[in-house]
Amino acid sequence: MCLWPKKWWSRAILSFVAVLVLPYLHSRVGSQWRLTSIYLSSDTTAPEQTPSTRIRIACYHIAHGRGVAESNWDGGTAAERLARLDSIAALLQQNAANVVVLNEVDFDCSWSHSMDQARYIADKAGYSYVAEQRNLDFRVLFWTWTFGNAVLSKYPIANVHVVQLPGYSALQTLFGGKKRAVVCDVAFPDRTIRVIGAHLSEKTEAVRVSSARMLLDVTRGSDLPTILAGDLNSTPPGFPESEIDGHGNNAIQTFDRSDFFQGFQPELPLTSEDLTFHSVHPEMVIDWILIPSAMYLNHSS
Repeated sequence: MCLWPKKWWSRAILSFVAVLVLPYLHSRVGSQWRLTSIYLSSDTTAPEQTPSTRIRIACYHIAHGRGVAESNWDGGTAAERLARLDSIAALLQQNAANVVVLNEVDFDCSWSHSMDQARYIADKAGYSYVAEQRNLDFRVLFWTWTFGNAVLSKYPIANVHVVQLPGYSALQTLFGGKKRAVVCDVAFPDRTIRVIGAHLSEKTEAVRVSSARMLLDVTRGSDLPTILAGDLNSTPPGFPESEIDGHGNNAIQTFDRSDFFQGFQPELPLTSEDLTFHSVHPEMVIDWILIPSAMYLNHSS
């Protein structure tokens, strides 16, 4: 019976650590310093300024540019992904939004051919300012996974910071990252608006309710009127597929009952045009734009 020399096993283990584990750990530790960044386009031509600028905001969960594929690795060639990003940019131009929140946007991912999708869309659609915030950021060997939320704006962005939302579990947060939110101030010609771009957990309504309360605390601590937009993964009672936590709470209802965002009275039953997920056969409303209540807007502007 022949046993491998102990020295060989030691070298193999050290090689495994050096090649696979150390780059991963280095990327995970360093990711905490890269949670947010601001990108300024080479074309910083400001839109025509008027005495009172109308705020048009959009949110778009772009799903890494993979289209309707189930897996992020099945999104097709670089050219096919690029064509989808071009379509997204064209749609944003058509809607003439001056602020856009993107969810599940890749900044450097192997499955999407290492393209910064937020910057590409911003350049194609005419957005001079980009704030990026990472939900996941790590590297293993030659593969990278860096993606999260982004805010595109035609007006200057400042005071960018991240909100650490509750994770579903410590293990998932350690190895797979977690949902976070990006907060930034957008300086319109006649006022400054705080924008929160968020993507809440898909796991449980309890995590989403905790996240909603945390975001309300952020809003409560601001002197600026706040707009919250993104894939909140929650749909209120009375809507299709609505959920509540163990105490009967719902994330959208939590926002709706606050003093900070305008309430809504949905017209039920909803039509397919009202639903936002999923793309092929929409079944529910999980993507939202919450605007400041009239009282808060008048008080803060």
